[in-house]
Amino acid sequence: MRRICRPAATVLLILCAATVAAEELQYVVKGVEDPLKTNVLSHMDQFQMGRDARLAEKDFAEIIADAERRARAALRPFGYYRPDVKGHMQRRSEDALRLTLNINPGPPVIIAAVDIRVVGEGANREELRKWRDSWPLRTGSVLIQPLWEERKVHAIESAEALGFRGVEFSEHAIELDLDNNTAVLRLTLDTGPQYVFGDIDFGEHLLKPGILESIPRFRKGEPYRSRLLDKFRIDLWKTGYFSNVDVKELDQPAGTPPQVNMKVELETEHRNSYQGSVGTGTDTGLRLQAQWSRIPISRNGDRLDVGLGWQNADEEFSAYTNYRLPRFNRQRQYWVAEFLAKVENMDLEIKRFPEDEDYIKIGNGDVTDFNFLFGRLKVRNLKRGDRQMFETVYVQFLNSGQKFDLLYLPPELESDYERLINNTDNNFSLGYKADLVDVWGKGFDTEGRRDRAWIFHSNRAIGSKQEFTQAYYGTRQIFRKGESWKFLVRGEVGYTDARVDNLSIDFGIGGEPVNVSVTELPNFYRFKAGGSESVRGYGYETLSNNDIGSNHIITASIEVERKVFQKWSAAAFFDIGNAFNDWNDPDLRKGVGFGIRWYSIAGPVSLDYARALDVTGKPWRIHFTIGTPLL
Repeated sequence: MRRICRPAATVLLILCAATVAAEELQYVVKGVEDPLKTNVLSHMDQFQMGRDARLAEKDFAEIIADAERRARAALRPFGYYRPDVKGHMQRRSEDALRLTLNINPGPPVIIAAVDIRVVGEGANREELRKWRDSWPLRTGSVLIQPLWEERKVHAIESAEALGFRGVEFSEHAIELDLDNNTAVLRLTLDTGPQYVFGDIDFGEHLLKPGILESIPRFRKGEPYRSRLLDKFRIDLWKTGYFSNVDVKELDQPAGTPPQVNMKVELETEHRNSYQGSVGTGTDTGLRLQAQWSRIPISRNGDRLDVGLGWQNADEEFSAYTNYRLPRFNRQRQYWVAEFLAKVENMDLEIKRFPEDEDYIKIGNGDVTDFNFLFGRLKVRNLKRGDRQMFETVYVQFLNSGQKFDLLYLPPELESDYERLINNTDNNFSLGYKADLVDVWGKGFDTEGRRDRAWIFHSNRAIGSKQEFTQAYYGTRQIFRKGESWKFLVRGEVGYTDARVDNLSIDFGIGGEPVNVSVTELPNFYRFKAGGSESVRGYGYETLSNNDIGSNHIITASIEVERKVFQKWSAAAFFDIGNAFNDWNDPDLRKGVGFGIRWYSIAGPVSLDYARALDVTGKPWRIHFTIGTPLL
């Protein structure tokens, strides 16, 4: 029969008695602080005695000795191998005991020498060099084994993400000299060969050959990177073709070089998708949206989206249709067709002086836009596939009309300003636009950038009523510093070469005639600034000539955000910008403010309190938005 020593048997009996709740044993640790204190407590067994059982004083010594032994073991990972641990037991009440551990950790083990190496094909990779060069356990520092293990795991994960799937530590040793209280660290990371992307088996699906083959951001034989494979899974899902996506990795280590084959299991079906949303914000008021999608329409991989939208601001109603068809034998290229119809009710307003806070309403009317675009979309891989830019070359037709009823202009003068209040224009344009979105992380940890640019030209020679050229570039970038700080930088600049009429009109409202600057540019293309996503402190799209839009725009913003709680943060910001017709007088407006951010399950919710610095009274304005500022 196997014998059990008395101390172990005593502890075992006490632990077995824990099935019936009664007498408790509480541990108190003195002499050390976190993380040592927490680790000591985690090594103790919390238990209760049976209802009728009582721990006799003759058993105290065994319990104390066991607790002292566990405490010494808990201190070793933090470099304390010769602590002085004394335990004391006392009864707090009839059914409760307290075991106090007084700990003098003594001197820690100090690292006398460190030898950290990276060998193999990945020895010169920047990511692994940084891991080696930033090794935290240096000569003269305290030996902290959890940090040792954490950095080892980080190295393995980093190497595997770069395609070194056979990575291992050929040497990993901590050589202790307890007589001198020192340690020597030896660690050699052998990356082995780098794997490459191999064959992709898409299995059975409904689409024609060649459609799915254009989706991966990598080619066969390129170095394997786990991030690209993750994006491959996401890109397959984002096509909308599939109700289920599963990509299995099949390592082929015997190859030269070794490769990773992929087995893709897909569930494809012709699906009707329905989406609807209700939202609100200080810019738009109440918003309603609905969309129907058919994905795919046929084996060609084409898709159709049809949607309706309404928002309270300007009583805007819109309807749109988008169609996309993959181009065969043209990787990551599509034919696209878009139609948008929009009707909004707008006020025709003026200001006597630029610094005035309020506009003077001189009329009201409807603005209608019917826009059709046909083009070729190309998805271009950037930064070795980490980013994608969507480029579209297109031809566009726009029918734009406006009809205003004036409040102050005498009827005999209306014919002089007919173009300002009542006209319908047809315009054909040739253009190019690009959109880059690169966002990662979630909640406060979200980082990335969004860049947009376009240039187009409308000419009478191709049937346009007006002749103009417009170019635009905008960027938004978010980056973090440490665990608690984040910065948002925004900027945009737009230029239009379109005719401008500078008029001096007596609206019959007293005082001197009012100078009015009106661009020939159709309303659909006009720039406006102000609002939650632009220059805060000013109303939504109120920064432009006469509140009806302008040829040019410049805005910029910098925002700093500080995490306060797990899902809450505070922000402060400075905005500047305007939309204008005259480059010699942009009259850039400035706003400052502060706000709070709540990272909810539906996305970030922002509440800002902003002050306009360039209008009479310098008013404060509340801005409320939902959603990431990068999208």
